[in-house]
Amino acid sequence: MKNKTETPTEFTLQKELLTLLNKLLPLHSVYVISAYKEKQQQNVFLLPQSVTSQKMVTYTLLIITHKPISRRLGDFMDDVYNKMQQRCKIYAIMYTLSKVKKRLNYGDNFLSQAIFNTSCIYKADDSLSKFSNYGLHFHPRVYKDIQKTWKGRMERAEYLLTILNSIEPEEDSTSRLAIMHYALEQVCMALLYIYWEFKPHHYSLPYLLHLCSHFTQIPQTIFPKETYGLHRMYYMLCNAQHIMRFKVQNEFSNIDTDKAYRRCEWFFDEANKLGKEQLEQLKELHCKPSNQ
Repeated sequence: MKNKTETPTEFTLQKELLTLLNKLLPLHSVYVISAYKEKQQQNVFLLPQSVTSQKMVTYTLLIITHKPISRRLGDFMDDVYNKMQQRCKIYAIMYTLSKVKKRLNYGDNFLSQAIFNTSCIYKADDSLSKFSNYGLHFHPRVYKDIQKTWKGRMERAEYLLTILNSIEPEEDSTSRLAIMHYALEQVCMALLYIYWEFKPHHYSLPYLLHLCSHFTQIPQTIFPKETYGLHRMYYMLCNAQHIMRFKVQNEFSNIDTDKAYRRCEWFFDEANKLGKEQLEQLKELHCKPSNQ
């Protein structure tokens, strides 16, 4: 496998981010899966006139630490965002070094690609370099595992969405939204495994949708946030489980939940199409006679 981490790339706010990560974590190495940079500018036309601009970058990172972190991943990512003065947001995938070594030694296609086919912006040593020539793992048993995981997740999501068809809308709109939330969660995890062979350890719906956006545009297409109404629907679906825990009164109407349900069905159908296509491609890779 070609190692692409030899030529370092300088990313926006990279030095500041690495300085902070080294303070917060027993850091071993950091790999950039993606980086999205944008510039926000404000023009004020009333006196006194002014123009202010700010750079903002969003990273998806594989972070390898010497020891497990002692806090929730969501809290850690929020802490980084705030300590970077909200100029840098990270979506982190975190493993310990010992776990990574075990998984690479056994054969982990996700970690192999994330470590050796992305930009490494920090590493304490070269202890993982010996795994760079292991190559990806293709075998019919791997394909069967992917197929089984995909089928199980999507059947569970379909069951949850089917339940909603048998519930009277006036029963409880927040409960309906919570069921949709968990159905979307299952679809995202199905997509992540069929494309990346990755099982997340953090299950926030915005986090899962963001990761899925690396290989498909359907999260942005079906759940855009350009208008107040669309942003509100996104908020409803992402936070329904918390709202159900902490609030007694329904905050959303049956019209709200019906609109959200149609979006969820659309998301499920589009994901199902993608999955079928991806399974065909994976079958060709894993089930060659040479892999038997």
